[in-house]
Amino acid sequence: MSLSIFVATLVVVALFGVVPLPEYEDLTSDNKMSGKLIYHLEIQSENIIPPAPDILDSCIFYIDLSNKSLIENPIVCSSDLYELSYDIYFYDAQIYEEQYIILYYWDYESSNDRKALMVDITSGKIVEHVDGNVYSNENDNMNIYGEKLIDPWESSDYNSRSIGIYYVTRTETLEVFNSRAPSNYYFESLHWSPDGNYIIAGDSENNLIIFSKNKAFTPLKFHLKTDMLDGENIELINVLGWTR
Repeated sequence: MSLSIFVATLVVVALFGVVPLPEYEDLTSDNKMSGKLIYHLEIQSENIIPPAPDILDSCIFYIDLSNKSLIENPIVCSSDLYELSYDIYFYDAQIYEEQYIILYYWDYESSNDRKALMVDITSGKIVEHVDGNVYSNENDNMNIYGEKLIDPWESSDYNSRSIGIYYVTRTETLEVFNSRAPSNYYFESLHWSPDGNYIIAGDSENNLIIFSKNKAFTPLKFHLKTDMLDGENIELINVLGWTR
C-alpha cells in the first residue's frame, strides 16, 4: 500500500508539477536608480501554534536607492506615537507632496474628531497636526505619460497559477511581466517611479520588486530583512510609493 501511494504521488507531481517562485535578480546600488521606496510593514510575534501571531508594532520604512548600502530606514512606528494615541491608522497612510507621510487617528480625549499627522519622511518628526482629512495630490496609479497600471488582482489568474504586471495606454494594454507562480503568490500595491519608466510592487514573500516598463532588465528584488527588529517576524503590508 505504501508503495502504491508513493507511485501515485509521483504520478500527480509529474502531471501537475510544483510551480516555483518567479526568478528575479537582486537589487543593488549598481542599478543606478534614485529616489525613495516607502512601505508599510508589521512586526509580529513568532507564535509556533495558533492563535495567529500578535502584531507587536506597525512601521513605515524607506529605502534610499541612491545610497550604496540600500539600508532599510524607519520613518515612524505606532509605538513612537503611543503618547498621542493607540489608534493611529497605518493602513490609511499616504504620501503627501513627496515629503510627508499622512497618518490619521481619532482624538478621543479632547474633540473626538478625526485628525491627521504630517510626518517628515527624512527625519520621522511630526511637523503638523491637521484637523479632518488631508487629500493627497499623489496619483501613483498613473504616470507622467498618462499610462495607468492595472491592479494585479485583475491581471493574474491564480487558478492557473499565472501572475502578471500590465499597464494601459490610451489605445492598448501592454505586458510588463508574466510568469507562472504558486497559487499563494501574488503582487500588490503597484506604483510608478517618478520618471514613469519603472514600477514598484510588493509581493507575498516580503519582497519589493522593481519592473522595467520596457523590459529593459530582469525584475529586481529587494528582500526586506530589517535587521533592527531583533529577529521578530515581519510582514509587508503595502507599498506607499516611490518618491524622488
